[in-house]
Amino acid sequence: MFGFWLVIILAILLLSTLPTYQHTRHWGYYPSGFIGLILLLVICLMWFDLIAFSWPWVVPVTLP
Repeated sequence: MFGFWLVIILAILLLSTLPTYQHTRHWGYYPSGFIGLILLLVICLMWFDLIAFSWPWVVPVTLP
């Protein structure tokens, strides 16, 4: 479940660091590029099952 929330938080951070405001325009695309690279790395780690990814609303099945 950690992987799901990590992806959500990184996606929100990626959108929030885009240089759209006047005081952040001189930063360029460096912050969003860095967070995008981290997001890509986390998705690759989840693809290779190095970080567990599970949907938070799925109830685990227990066998009797």
